Amino acid sequence: MEESFQFKLRGSIYEVVVEEDDCFTIFKMEEEYLLITKLNGKKWVRIDYKTNEPVIEVNDEVEDIGNIIDRFFR
Repeated sequence: MEESFQFKLRGSIYEVVVEEDDCFTIFKMEEEYLLITKLNGKKWVRIDYKTNEPVIEVNDEVEDIGNIIDRFFR
């Protein structure tokens, strides 16, 4: 498993923790905030905690976080 890493975005500190199945737990300001994944290798989406299913929506913050994850692992 990869190590976690931190970054700053829009004035907030985020931490990314790599999970199984290409999912990432995102902490914002030290609080668990989101679970995200990349659908079909293209679009970053959040995972609904109750249903454990991807939520297809326009979410600039999730896309920005995902782009940072992509750059980190390149």
